[in-house]
Amino acid sequence: MRIWGLMLLAWSLPLCAMTEISLSADSISSDLFQLDKPHAVLNLQAQQQVQVHADRLQLGDVRLDNPNIRLDMGTRPTLLVTSDQLQMQPYQVRQPKIFLDFRPQTRQPVLSFYAEVKALQDEVWGTFHLNCQVPAQAATQPWRCEDGLYHDVRSHVPFNVLVTPTWKDANKSGPAARGVDLELAVREARFSDASGLHAGDKLTGKVNLSAHEQAGGWRWQGVFQWQQGELFWQPFYFAEGNKRFEIRGFYRQPYADIEQATLELQGVGTLHSQSRINVISKEFEFLKVDAKEVDFNGVYQAFIQPLIPHSAFGHLNVSGKADWSFEAKGLQPLKFHLNITDASVEDQAGKFGFSHFNADIPWDYDRPRQIAMGYQSGHILKIPLSETRWQAEVDRFSITAPRLQLPILDGGLDFQDISAAWINQSMVWHVKMDLQPISMSSFSQALGWPVMRGQIAGTIPLVTYANHELRMVGDMQFKLFNGMVGMSDLDIDDPLGAVPKLHANFTMREIDLGEITRTFNFGSISGKLEGDIKDLRLQNWKPVSMDAFVRTADGPFEKKISQRAVENITALGGEGTAAALQRTFLRFFKEFGYEKIGLSCQLRGDICKMGGVEPLPDGFVIVKGKGAPSVNVNGYTQYVSWKDVLGRMQRVTDSNSKIIID
Repeated sequence: MRIWGLMLLAWSLPLCAMTEISLSADSISSDLFQLDKPHAVLNLQAQQQVQVHADRLQLGDVRLDNPNIRLDMGTRPTLLVTSDQLQMQPYQVRQPKIFLDFRPQTRQPVLSFYAEVKALQDEVWGTFHLNCQVPAQAATQPWRCEDGLYHDVRSHVPFNVLVTPTWKDANKSGPAARGVDLELAVREARFSDASGLHAGDKLTGKVNLSAHEQAGGWRWQGVFQWQQGELFWQPFYFAEGNKRFEIRGFYRQPYADIEQATLELQGVGTLHSQSRINVISKEFEFLKVDAKEVDFNGVYQAFIQPLIPHSAFGHLNVSGKADWSFEAKGLQPLKFHLNITDASVEDQAGKFGFSHFNADIPWDYDRPRQIAMGYQSGHILKIPLSETRWQAEVDRFSITAPRLQLPILDGGLDFQDISAAWINQSMVWHVKMDLQPISMSSFSQALGWPVMRGQIAGTIPLVTYANHELRMVGDMQFKLFNGMVGMSDLDIDDPLGAVPKLHANFTMREIDLGEITRTFNFGSISGKLEGDIKDLRLQNWKPVSMDAFVRTADGPFEKKISQRAVENITALGGEGTAAALQRTFLRFFKEFGYEKIGLSCQLRGDICKMGGVEPLPDGFVIVKGKGAPSVNVNGYTQYVSWKDVLGRMQRVTDSNSKIIID
């Protein structure tokens, strides 16, 4: 009976003039794809054309929403897959098209891809297309994909891809394992992002990747070769090619083990690393990095300088070699070791420098380690530094040393109770200092000052640094010119930054005027000097505000001033300053008596309001004479630029001033 029914159906088909056949299913799946709710229609009149609509097509991690599949089985078979969008994190893909052209004349089908693509966080859409020749044995022969291109308003990336399926035997009797070799070649590529933080130009290079199944996972390796072009990846800039990166490892979900990674950087050296990454949580289980005989200058220019361009260490000339290693578990550093050999560091502005610098700096998260460093010679500003060796203990994120002696000229700085720590993403430290006696003659010559006599010595009770602020606790005192110079309330904001700011107060007591005037070739003044500089403020090490006053001290000592000193004081007062003698013939005397001498400056910005020991209706008294013979020096210009004040001081020390006598 069933046979008769089938015969009747077959006999009736032509009579019904059937034009299409439609089929539906809940799902069709294989190892490579899954098609949800497909609905197929076979058009019997349109040269055996098949149309398939579905809710989605899943290919691994890639998903096509509402795909349309059209198969044309005519004389030139083709397959076209289109969709509204393709889900592929972290990108957005719209209007994707996959076209398979069987091309009977060449007997080698061509598979073409086209789509509009953009990153999720970007606003610019680009186009992507690629043509691949499908080999006769698709599972074992190479797939050659050429004329690949990604293009948008900021990027143009031409590329070729060669994909070769491979089969590797696990052993002679075991099953074959799937594998693939991939070669990606990029030529003359350029790109940039909307922020301007990442860009490349004329980039040419090649990536070779190989992977095959092994022991329930994938054994893989790769070689990245950057042959030419420029790359900027904020804050790093690389202007040359000839860089090679080799990597190999094993993947078994959820871990990707990097068994060995080697990065060769021209002018820097070779870096090696090992790590394990959880690809689900995207966290490092562990990381090891080491490098031997790395060029210190190459490391500085490529990796250190871009991170600190505006700091005190942002413009250095360096040389030497370095070995370093690093270990971490998760985001927690475990070990670090840096060894620097025979290095030189010189600030390009001449602020500091060190030659033949050596350092051995180990660090361990779990136990204290001893570090050592030193240099053969150096300088800070123009002050030379002698050979120095230093040892300290580093315990996790703190470092301590009982003492550090820093030889300077014929004396030095003796640092005591040194302690520093990294707390809340910032450095804090404190130190006590004694300034061992330094000859003022050698010190002044080193700075290019007039030659001074005597010694400088002093004590700094405690200096602290926290929150980018250096502060002195207590008063610092120095012995200078047989008297005392004190400093208090020292506060420096961002001392190593681009624009440091300083505040301090200074006092001078019992300074021997005879010593000062002989030192600066000023003429001769006997007596004692005292003074105050209150609320001194420097910005980028230049004065912007202060209330300064220097004056002779009261006391039962001789008070005499030479005619040359009168000339120089007159010159310091500037235009309009006059030395008034009691009688014209007194100009022939070599020295005069005085009651008091003083000069003040109230600096605001670049303007200094000048003053003296007493006011006058139209000026101020700088030198008030006493006895016979005596001399008075008066000033009449109250407001002067700070630049002019410095110029006057320079001219006086150069002995280029002339006296004005009324």
